[in-house]
Amino acid sequence: MVSVTLFGDIMTDFSLKNGTLLGAMISFFIIIGVFVVIPYTIALYISGGLEQIAVGNAGAMEGGMWDTVSNLMKYAIPLILLSIPVGFYRAGSYAKIPFRILFTLYLGAWIWIASNGGVFTVDMGGAADGISSMTLGVDISYIVFVMMIICLAMMFLAFAEFGGSREKYLKALEKKKDTMSKRKVRRVSGNR
Repeated sequence: MVSVTLFGDIMTDFSLKNGTLLGAMISFFIIIGVFVVIPYTIALYISGGLEQIAVGNAGAMEGGMWDTVSNLMKYAIPLILLSIPVGFYRAGSYAKIPFRILFTLYLGAWIWIASNGGVFTVDMGGAADGISSMTLGVDISYIVFVMMIICLAMMFLAFAEFGGSREKYLKALEKKKDTMSKRKVRRVSGNR
């Protein structure tokens, strides 16, 4: 009997009636800002592209950095798509947990991809003192691993958020059902 009730609660929480479109839109635009707009603006600023756009010569903004930024934005598409159900379902809903877990798992993978495993290399051109070329490398893999552990811990926050907000969520659902039933009674009594 308990498992049937739990299954019913879970299926009820996945109902589209129990989500909020405003939350989905806010989450979507925040993730678009963080993973698309801000990196693009920073890359424009670093490359001098803002001045190129102002002058009308946007074609000058090509090269290795733009390829990297565009690839990172492409890899962020699943994060953007997962942000919609994460924002749509409210805290305390069973439906939010799997999307939050998938979001944080992919965020950890995105950090690994974005940081190239924590190793950055830059090829320098030939120097004037007879050196033909030079490669500069920076290893920040420990920082990347710490960030990935933080992402792993964020997965467990989904369960903590659920436990802390479940009662409030159920009260809000009950209030919504009462409001809907009162509207239905008014409509039925008004039609007679």
